[in-house]
Amino acid sequence: MLEKRLAKALLVGLFLGLPLAGMGQGMRLLGIPLDTILKTTAPRVDRNYVVTYYNRLHLFAVSERQDYTLRVVGASQPLKYKPNLAWTAGIGMNYKWIGAEITFKLPILGYDVIRKGETRQFGASVNLNRNRLLYSAQYQSYRGFYLYNPNRLQPDWFDRTSIYPNRSDLRSQTFTGHVLYQFNPLQLSVPATLLQREGQRRSAYTWVLGGFLTYQNIRGNASLVPSALQADFRPESQLVQIKTMALGVNAGYTKTFVFRKHYFTSFSVRPGLSLLLQQTNTVQNIADSQLKLGWEGIASFTLGYSTDKYYGGIYGSTEWVNRAFSQELINTHSDYIRLVVGKRLRYRPKGIVKKLPGL
Repeated sequence: MLEKRLAKALLVGLFLGLPLAGMGQGMRLLGIPLDTILKTTAPRVDRNYVVTYYNRLHLFAVSERQDYTLRVVGASQPLKYKPNLAWTAGIGMNYKWIGAEITFKLPILGYDVIRKGETRQFGASVNLNRNRLLYSAQYQSYRGFYLYNPNRLQPDWFDRTSIYPNRSDLRSQTFTGHVLYQFNPLQLSVPATLLQREGQRRSAYTWVLGGFLTYQNIRGNASLVPSALQADFRPESQLVQIKTMALGVNAGYTKTFVFRKHYFTSFSVRPGLSLLLQQTNTVQNIADSQLKLGWEGIASFTLGYSTDKYYGGIYGSTEWVNRAFSQELINTHSDYIRLVVGKRLRYRPKGIVKKLPGL
């Protein structure tokens, strides 16, 4: 009951506009992201370094891919579970504070339900940039995983079949929230590094300092370790559920290089230390709670092109969540890649659109 109440509270907070986020891609509801809501004015910047395009209509094509790995440790070789996720493609637009996009699955690119089973996925994220402060958060859930390395069960697994072992009962829910203080907001543009409404004119860098809160709930109807492998794993690794709440601080560095005037590359690294409250339940129905020291980390990279009329590029990120320094049982790792090609158009809102606040 407590678990359900907590999950509901997190979701209610998310949709009431808490500064949630995942990599600055905006709120996602039924596949439609609403980006940087409540931003009604262009931010104050050093125009020698950053140009803003908030008065332009941005139309773009987008393709993206998420990858998520759930690792059960406690043996010389971990078990790796993955959800069956597809590349997506779609179109979107941005204008001043409002943005939206819609994407569809591309089943021809690695999305094989027959071999990997079906995954039910839901995600939502929100971000808000306010001068030196950046708020962000994300909620992501998956139900239905396949065993990525079935050779742990049988070394000749793929000599006999091409189908992966499937766990339709396995579920993962993750909520992450971040607040960051940016030391150089006038010269380095975060939206530009995310291929959004700004452009970087000159090379610049910034240090960031912040905090984060992460909640994760992973569970199945049976042990996450198959019965055939339970002798290889520590007894405490034979879990049916693990819940982790982490509170911590992080710090990092972001740098953007501009070359040949319109081309740029940007990278960001942000490690953090945390205090983890971990609750587990085993197949023997033995519950346990432990307080541990841990770490989280996130890194991103962008290669892009930006002019007054056209922009685009590739953005990628990788994130490690809720890692314990000792006696680790389960950890997760997420990768994200996004390709964008867009055009900026001069536009003045008319009719109903003109009546929207901030437009």
